Amino acid sequence: MDSGSGIYHIVFRADKDIEIKVGAAGTFRFIKGFYVYTGTAQVALKSRLRRHIKKEKTARWHIDYLSIHPDVEFVNAYYYEGEPGSRECRRNMRVLLNANFFIPKFGSSDCSNCPSHLAGFNKLSDFTAILDDGYIDYNEVSGSNY
Repeated sequence: MDSGSGIYHIVFRADKDIEIKVGAAGTFRFIKGFYVYTGTAQVALKSRLRRHIKKEKTARWHIDYLSIHPDVEFVNAYYYEGEPGSRECRRNMRVLLNANFFIPKFGSSDCSNCPSHLAGFNKLSDFTAILDDGYIDYNEVSGSNY
């Protein structure tokens, strides 16, 4: 049983420029690069990550429309187990402030403070360089080879 909670950053890569219709939010343009979505799960953190990684699913959240696209690939996830949801926006803003670009209003419809919860990076190393100590590397602990 997965009862863990925490805050996560999940990384996807778009191999080329694409446009995706994201439910009622409209169509978004994604340029080639790495996309970091910041979220929280107050129960079942690892189950939430596995759901985000799966290609076959019903699109429910903004991030689902990106993650199921055939030209988008899961890269890795980094999470802070046990971290309260109240710190989600602080972690997200740190990512946004260091990003090369972001997708406005993406994944932040229930957030009044953040302009987006999806940040873009030209290089993965630009994102991983800003991670705080204490994160858990999903691929490392799950044995994934993404």
